[in-house]
Amino acid sequence: MSKQSSNTSEQVWFTSHQLCGLLGINRTTFWRWKKHRYFPEPDITIIGQDRYDIRKIKTFLQSKL
Repeated sequence: MSKQSSNTSEQVWFTSHQLCGLLGINRTTFWRWKKHRYFPEPDITIIGQDRYDIRKIKTFLQSKL
C-alpha cells in the first residue's frame, strides 16, 4: 500500500444540492452560475445527477472575487 503525499488534495465530487448547502446558496443561484460561460462542467453524471469537483468550483469562485 502506497502513501499519498500530504500536499495532494483528495478529489471530492458534490451534487448540486450538496454544493448549495455547502456554499449557502439557493438552487436558483446555482442555476444562474451554471449558465455562466466559465462555470465548470460536471465531472461525473451518475443516474442523472451531475457531480462537480469541489476544487474546480472553488477556483471558479476565487476568479470571480
